[in-house]
This record gives sequence, structure tokens and C-alpha cells, in this order.
Amino acid sequence: MTPRAGQLVVISGPSGSGKTSLIDRLRSHPRVRVSISVTTRPRRGDEVDGVNYHFVDRERFLAMKAEGRFIETNDVFSDGHLYGSLWSDLDEALSDPDCVYIMEVDVTGAENLARTEGLAPRFLFIQPPSMEILEQRLRKRQTDDEEAIARRLGRASAEIAQAHAAGAEMIVNDSLDKATERLAALLGLNGGDGRPAGSPDATRTDVT
Repeated sequence: MTPRAGQLVVISGPSGSGKTSLIDRLRSHPRVRVSISVTTRPRRGDEVDGVNYHFVDRERFLAMKAEGRFIETNDVFSDGHLYGSLWSDLDEALSDPDCVYIMEVDVTGAENLARTEGLAPRFLFIQPPSMEILEQRLRKRQTDDEEAIARRLGRASAEIAQAHAAGAEMIVNDSLDKATERLAALLGLNGGDGRPAGSPDATRTDVT
């Protein structure tokens, strides 16, 4: 096994919390690498295989799992679509002592990683300012029906409680710029001007 010297950061948060947008803000930092999950769900819109996810069918996913290639696997939304994180990507990234390797998983996945021998990840949770604002963000996306929105809100409440109980470091995403600065500061990624590398100069308030 390749020696692991870099920093492993596990980021979770409910749908609509803005965790993916925050992680995208840090991608261009020279020290950051972001895990690409393997999934069985269909590709959406302009998603690119090997960039957004590694898209495979269920048979291939289960074969990879049997081969021991995943650190953790989960049916994140209980919809039958499987997700998994690759050992090979993690070992390659963390062989660099300056690397900050970010994994985006759900809270249960984060807890599984915390219990995995030899990993010792840092667990950060992206929290919406309120459940009302989270509902507004979910509706603004216009990707879910009423039943799906209610399910996501119920799951969000449970995830927030679970993250607190697990001792996660909490970041409230009330503004994308401010939350990016908080996240970058926690990870030691801020530049001399206080902004993380790759963040836009203009202030923005969208947090979806």
C-alpha cells in the first residue's frame, strides 16, 4: 500500500446545502484533489464520465465491490442507485504530503470512513441557514416533485442531527463566498488576500 501523507477531508451535507458548489470553488487550488465517485445512476444533463462520476452499470459496480476496490459504498438516496469511493484514487492522492483530498459522501459514509483503519479523516458538514431556506433552494432547482422535496427535507433534518452527534465541524452556508472562505480557512487553503485560489472576485449570494 502507498504511504498516505496528505490530508483526507470528508464533506457531507443535505441536498441543497451547497456542498458541491463549495467543493467546486476549491477544485482549482493546486493542493486540492476531489474524489470522483463510481455510481450506477444514469448520467444527467452535461455530466461527463470521469469528471463528475465514473458511470458503470450495476453488474460492474458489484464486481468492483467484490474485488475490494471501494473504500465505502452506499445507496445514498435509497433509490437503488449505488455509489462508491475508490481506494486507488485515495492512495495516489494522499501519497503527496501537500495534498488535500476531498471526498463528498453522505453522513453514514463519513461515519464509515471515520471507522476505517488507517484513514483518520477530517469530517466537515455543510449546513443550510434554516430548513425554510433549504426548502426554497430545493424548489428553485425544479428537479423534484413534492414527494421528493418532502423526503429530502426529512432526510436533511436527520443528517444534521447525525452530523452533530458524530462531532462534525459545521459550516453554515448562508453565502457561497463567505462559506467558501470559511471552508478554505479551515483547510489552510486561503491565499495572501484571504481568498481561496480559484474563487471569483465578485461577491455572489447564490448558494444552490
